[in-house]
Amino acid sequence: MRLTQTLQPRSSVLYRIRISSPSISFSNRRAVHTRPDHPISPDPLHGTTPEHDAWLVLHTNRPPSSWPPRIEASSPLLRELKRKMTPFKGTVTFAYSPHEGEAVKSAETDFGWDEAGPEAYAATLYRAGLTEYVDLPRVDGSTDVRSLVSSTANAPAVVPNDEVHFYVCTHGSRDCRCGDVGADVADTLREEVAKLPGSSRVRISEVAHVGGHVWAANVLVYPSGDWFGNVRPRDVPSLLSLFVPPPSSPLDYPSLTSHPLFRAHWRGRMGLSKDQQSQLYVESLPKEERAEVSTDSSQSYSIPFTTWDGSKIMVDAKPGQNLMEIAKAAGLPSIEGICGGQLECATCHVYLPPTAPVHPPTEAEEDMLEYAIGRKEGESRLGCQIPVTPELVDWLRREGNDVKLPRF
Repeated sequence: MRLTQTLQPRSSVLYRIRISSPSISFSNRRAVHTRPDHPISPDPLHGTTPEHDAWLVLHTNRPPSSWPPRIEASSPLLRELKRKMTPFKGTVTFAYSPHEGEAVKSAETDFGWDEAGPEAYAATLYRAGLTEYVDLPRVDGSTDVRSLVSSTANAPAVVPNDEVHFYVCTHGSRDCRCGDVGADVADTLREEVAKLPGSSRVRISEVAHVGGHVWAANVLVYPSGDWFGNVRPRDVPSLLSLFVPPPSSPLDYPSLTSHPLFRAHWRGRMGLSKDQQSQLYVESLPKEERAEVSTDSSQSYSIPFTTWDGSKIMVDAKPGQNLMEIAKAAGLPSIEGICGGQLECATCHVYLPPTAPVHPPTEAEEDMLEYAIGRKEGESRLGCQIPVTPELVDWLRREGNDVKLPRF
């Protein structure tokens, strides 16, 4: 009974987006479509969605222009909720949601980021394989995350599947590509949705860093949990046509194992491992193209690790995995990977000699390494940023080196 009372949904009429609403203001932005464009990354997209089975979105009226580069450093509640969601393969982020109106204002506390005091936000919860989502009037430090993620599948608080939600990463202070290309895509989405007769079934929000800003603009579509990258304003009409049918037609969400829509831009889907995402992508290709894309997971390597106390452990790995993933799967000490490889923590800190055949750390990785305990100049790396490659495996074997772990 307590759970039902806590998770009462907002009115399906009062809180749906009305694109033409004068309450939506983007005056803090430069003129629409005048921002710099950025080169499209040639790196493969499929299999790049962080593995997650649940996604909790905290709605805020603070526009992206006011967000610090790392919101988690300024929001104790965000850090706490991420910690609580990790055992359930869940993740949490903020979204600028002016369309939520009074629902956000009534829940969001007067305490801003970087200020003392409790935080609370209206929120939306999505879970893998479910077309229903849960609108939460208030999430704070006392929220029972276990009940949210595991006990509400059939609760009366879930909202029927009559809406589709688009989240665009516009976190410009974290990466200028998201602030420029992402903002253009978000604005174009609003323009195009305003033309649709079924616009009341669409929500558009601007989300904080989700990982993969090299593929900006990133557009996330829920409740199905499909992620798309390298999106440009010209792609928006095609994306909308796939997810927003005419008003007379019901919404038809992709199932967990449906072939990807908008395949050229598809990164992956909530509820699938990275291997499953890649395999689903390959299965959707015409037969003549499948041979060109390798998803062979039969090949395996052995990566040597040394713990802080000198214990040596060999860990199995497959191409496409990274050091954080294989170390965490093997239960190695000091490797937690709380953020799931999204460059939002330093809990996959490892040591590699500077001569290792790996790419140098990016500026974002260097910034996050500032939080690593026991950082060593020239050796400290984040395991989530080091892919397992034949070159690395050969070098470790040939030079007799290993991946060393810090104590903490």
